[in-house]
Amino acid sequence: MPDEINRKIMDNELSAMDWEHYDLAWELQWWIDFFNIAFFKDQPLPMPVLTFEKANVRSLGHYRIGLNDWAVKNQINLNKIYLDRPLYEILATLIHEMVHLWEYTHVEEGRRTKSWYHPKAFRNKMEEIGIATDKTGCHVYVGNPFFDLIIQHGVTPPINELQKMCGIKPRRFTIKKKRGSSKLKKWSCGCTNVRVAVKEFHAVCMKCGNMFKKA
Repeated sequence: MPDEINRKIMDNELSAMDWEHYDLAWELQWWIDFFNIAFFKDQPLPMPVLTFEKANVRSLGHYRIGLNDWAVKNQINLNKIYLDRPLYEILATLIHEMVHLWEYTHVEEGRRTKSWYHPKAFRNKMEEIGIATDKTGCHVYVGNPFFDLIIQHGVTPPINELQKMCGIKPRRFTIKKKRGSSKLKKWSCGCTNVRVAVKEFHAVCMKCGNMFKKA
């Protein structure tokens, strides 16, 4: 019965051509079906209800546990105030909420997300998809297979924009680590360079006969 009701709601959304979210609803419903096949094939998800209600400014989206105000189950809401984000960011939020739906469908009660804390079962599933999250649910980085899949289907995040995503560092790019200062100093005789850690270095090159001087 819940799937039947949710499908009727989806059909209504996809037929409301005068609705401000009509185009986005069509786009995201396709991705919901695709993600269900790509990431939840062995544990398929029930049909969610996709909504675009205004929510807390600290939330990009949420999965409604239990029944919502209209007694509808499996609601995924994307915060209306953040719908102007690039599609690749919205898709990362969408799959995040789909994993919560997976939790409340296939994970035993004691291992599910209860509030702000996102347990190991949730984080492991997100890692499997390619998005690492911390215990608060914030995305740490986006990688494969999620990243490659959206590119293969026409969503290509600009590199500079992807790197600006809050807290997200894509795996496919090398993140250069800041080098620490070295105690080794360079000395040269004119034909050979050496690096030594001592403060004073007194030596003669056996090749050219010159003294080594700090470079």
